[in-house]
Amino acid sequence: MARKSDLYLLLAVAGLPILPGCAIHRQAYYVSPFNGNNNEYQPLPTQVDGHSALYSSMAFSSGQTNDLGTDHYWSLNTSVCAAHQFGFLQFHYGANLSLGSYTMGKWYVDSVRRSIYGYNPPSDDLPYASQLNTRSGPHFFGGVGFLGGINGNLPFEVGEWRFLGVETSLAHEFGDYLAVRRQMPDSIATLINRNPLFATIGLNTELVLYGRHGEAGFRFAYGWALGPEYSNPGIHDNTTDKTLHFTYFNASFHYTYRQITGFVQVTDATKSSGIVLGINYRLWASAKPKRVEAPDGPDYRNRLPK
Repeated sequence: MARKSDLYLLLAVAGLPILPGCAIHRQAYYVSPFNGNNNEYQPLPTQVDGHSALYSSMAFSSGQTNDLGTDHYWSLNTSVCAAHQFGFLQFHYGANLSLGSYTMGKWYVDSVRRSIYGYNPPSDDLPYASQLNTRSGPHFFGGVGFLGGINGNLPFEVGEWRFLGVETSLAHEFGDYLAVRRQMPDSIATLINRNPLFATIGLNTELVLYGRHGEAGFRFAYGWALGPEYSNPGIHDNTTDKTLHFTYFNASFHYTYRQITGFVQVTDATKSSGIVLGINYRLWASAKPKRVEAPDGPDYRNRLPK
């Protein structure tokens, strides 16, 4: 029995390199830090609030990026946005500023892997891992940008359904992380995007429910990064076994009390995932539409001003 157990163990170890999903060749992606970090929840005036409003927001974002979450980022984001509503149509536009840090992680090299595992594990690492490791560590980044969107809105008794929206965003990056990418040779990574511009377009839907003291809502969005370097970089992604295209999906929950809206948002994008925690303050709003109560009596129309 002992010999059979030893044989089974030997076969299991020998078969590790051919197990499905184990033999993954690592890939390194160095793209805009705004990939998956460029769209956050934006409040809109409801049909009972008025026609126009002006908002300011502050949010904190954090997440992991690159192949298998090798890198990490955090950022502080602030924005000013105007929003309008005309009947069943809503739209918004504004500007934002982001400041943060992108930490380039370390990649294992063969000597380190052998010292840890005692043999080469079934996942092959990058051939130029040592060159990438010389750039590891935190790097400052920032960006200024534009955001906007338009959507249709259907009210019902206890809320409204923003059934279909189109959103877009544009960020112009600056900082140390952009300078690092511009200095990196193409040969040491799978993909290096050095363009400071990062743009997206997407679709969304949102359900808003009115309460006695405020409103709550759930929002879902799916979108695409624009530009050939993101929409079709010509790379086969070994983790999904598909052609690489940069997209994003996010889900958010918000609660509004008077002028203040708090929100939490989770994002899953191509080679990036993270969470956003934010607070939004309504700086100004147009007057709410006044309800006209009809006076008692059949002849009230004769008493209206002419």
